[in-house]
Amino acid sequence: MQKLWTLLERWLGVVAMLALFSLVVLPALQVVMRGVFNDPITGLEESTRWGLIILVFIAAPLLISANEHIRLAEFIDLLPRPVRLLLERLILLISGLALAVVAVAGGLSIWRNFGTRTPILDIPFWLFAAPMLVGFALGAAGYVWFALRRKPPTIDGPTPVI
Repeated sequence: MQKLWTLLERWLGVVAMLALFSLVVLPALQVVMRGVFNDPITGLEESTRWGLIILVFIAAPLLISANEHIRLAEFIDLLPRPVRLLLERLILLISGLALAVVAVAGGLSIWRNFGTRTPILDIPFWLFAAPMLVGFALGAAGYVWFALRRKPPTIDGPTPVI
């Protein structure tokens, strides 16, 4: 399972980097096309929005795997080690369940709006929303995976990064 997750992280990282690249290049290209040639490219703003959606949702599982998601660990770090580990596992499992619920809701939304398309580029809604579904589903699986595989720290201090 660890090899699969590592391979997934690499693919997600590549896709997120390409999305970030598009968020830099596409708006700059649009500025040049409008300012220099007075001829903007139709649909470039919609493409940029899709790039942002891809970046946010595809990169989310990477934050989870690096234990870099937003959390308030000050209180948890003060607890005794066994209580801290139990609480962190519980938080990870509940977070996984919450993301799974959101992924299912997103999947249902995609299913209900399957025939819908974006107004300018005519991108199918399911393709536009697929990064959200993939990101939440992988995030949910990641939370559960890390909750089950986390090893106790070797010293009596904060829980180590996964």
